[in-house]
Amino acid sequence: MAARERFLGQDGITGRQLHAEVRALAGMAGWSLGAWQVGRLYGQAPAVGGSDPEPRSFIGPDDDEPLRRTAAGGWRARWILEIRLVDHRSGFGGAFKQLLDLV
Repeated sequence: MAARERFLGQDGITGRQLHAEVRALAGMAGWSLGAWQVGRLYGQAPAVGGSDPEPRSFIGPDDDEPLRRTAAGGWRARWILEIRLVDHRSGFGGAFKQLLDLV
């Protein structure tokens, strides 16, 4: 997948940068993102409506930290790519999940 290749190809990529890459790739294919984030830290519960998630725990537009980092507990941060796509014209969508850095 192109998003994983971008992650693997750029050592200092931030959550914001990978989110922008995924959004651009989706747009070029005629899709829109169906969620505000495109991934999360492994072990972090998915964002639930009404919650106020910590930006650094998600691959989203507000995460300016490099994804390759040491997490708060002292362990290496591992990520789940979690992309939801929507085709508003056709009225359908889909989702894709994959471990981003352990595959």
